[in-house]
Amino acid sequence: MKNWLFFIMATLVYFSSIYVVYASHHPLRHSDNSCNSTVIRKGEGCFVYKAKSSNFSIPVYYYLPNKLQEDTQVLFTMHGEKRNAQDYRNDWINIYKSNSDQHTSFILLAPQFEQKWFPKAVGYNLGNMFTEDLKILNPRNKWAFTEVENIFTFVKKTTEVKADNYYIYGHSAGAQFVHRMVIFMPNAHIKKAVAAEAGSYTIPDENREYPCGLKKLTGEQLSSVDLKKTFAIPMRIILGTKDNKILPSEHDSYACDTQQGSNRLARGEYFYTQIKSIVHNKKEDFNWTLKKVTATHIIANTNPPLEDPMLVSCAALEFFPKLTSVNCK
Repeated sequence: MKNWLFFIMATLVYFSSIYVVYASHHPLRHSDNSCNSTVIRKGEGCFVYKAKSSNFSIPVYYYLPNKLQEDTQVLFTMHGEKRNAQDYRNDWINIYKSNSDQHTSFILLAPQFEQKWFPKAVGYNLGNMFTEDLKILNPRNKWAFTEVENIFTFVKKTTEVKADNYYIYGHSAGAQFVHRMVIFMPNAHIKKAVAAEAGSYTIPDENREYPCGLKKLTGEQLSSVDLKKTFAIPMRIILGTKDNKILPSEHDSYACDTQQGSNRLARGEYFYTQIKSIVHNKKEDFNWTLKKVTATHIIANTNPPLEDPMLVSCAALEFFPKLTSVNCK
């Protein structure tokens, strides 16, 4: 009997040690359950923002500098379809910590739009403008775009940062979110936007049906879009030249996705070409630009899928050109 007890205890000790070693080398990438603070402290952390529109909260992973400067900026980074905001926050922290220009200061915010409150592509990629069937237009205060503005207001009040506007970066589904926010909320406090590697685009064309364009054939209609203000917002479209693999059919949610191209590179090029044609016909001032870099969509063999660091580096230079330690090519 004693021998059996000794064997059981030894086995438990052995597997406990294995778990400790594994955990130390494989830290959890998601810690939503620990994100319950309503206070923003110096350094990196997570706070919960109580949404004004409903009775739920949005986890916001953040980095707050030890000391705010007169020119401290605010930067939002928008996650992809895996909704792993913590990973996106960490990618930008790596940029921050490797920064050779110590005068660049920014507050980093990575809100996590959870499936429960912002379901599927309609809830996040399309900004929660419509109900899931795309028939009923939600009130503007329920749009996911609006929550970004609300979080900015909350952080300004809480930290007393002096910035009057913010930078916003989105990758993949986050890039869908960002470019649509620029289109449909041109009065937002966006200083500059970067959309990298979107898989689907809304072209601000009144002859194409939403979400491919601005025309709404069924259900409630879209409100008019002020393209003059939309095109005046500085936005950079970043495309990876290595991201030319054909997208699987399950990726395409709308009829226009395949019409825009078979891969992300082709779709981004198509989108920008169409935009330039619209601007030319309307004679609008145009502050959108396109940049192609030697990047792919995600790093191979990562779980959850993580964005190519080159995309973050190139976005960082768009916002902070003095970052001499950042490489973008």
